[in-house]
Amino acid sequence: MMGRRLEYEVKTSVRLNMSNPQHVKINDVIQNLDPKIFKSKNQFIIEAIQFYIDNYGKETFVIKKKEKERAEYIRSEDIDDIKEEVIEAATNEARKEVIRLLGGVISGMNVGQPVIRQAANSEEEEPTEDVMDDEDVAGLAMGWMSKGD
Repeated sequence: MMGRRLEYEVKTSVRLNMSNPQHVKINDVIQNLDPKIFKSKNQFIIEAIQFYIDNYGKETFVIKKKEKERAEYIRSEDIDDIKEEVIEAATNEARKEVIRLLGGVISGMNVGQPVIRQAANSEEEEPTEDVMDDEDVAGLAMGWMSKGD
C-alpha cells in the first residue's frame, strides 16, 4: 500500500535542471544523503530552508504588504457608508441651491414693478409687510424640502 496523503499536508515540488551546475550539485547531495544524519530528503530540504529563514529573517523572502495595498480593498459596509455620505452631501447642496433660488425669486418679486411704482408715489410708506428676510425664505424652503422627504 502506498503512503496516503493526509488532509493537513501540503505538497511542493522542486524541479532540478541537470544542465545547470548548481542544480547538479544540489541533486548530488539530496540523492546521497547520509541516513545517519538525515533520514529523509524532505526533512533535509525543510531544515535547509529553516536555516535560511533563521539567519536572514522571514521578511527578506516574503512579500511585504503595504498600508496602501490593504486600503485598496473596499468592504460592502464601506460602500454603504460612502453612499450615505454622498446622498447627504447632495441633499445639503440641493437644499442650499433651492434656498438661493427661492431667495432670488422672492427678492425679484418684492423689487418688481409694482413695488418700485409704489415707492416712487409715496416715499413715506415702506413695503415692510411684503418683504421677507433671509430667515423667512430659509424657513419656507426648508418646509418645502421636508414635504418631499
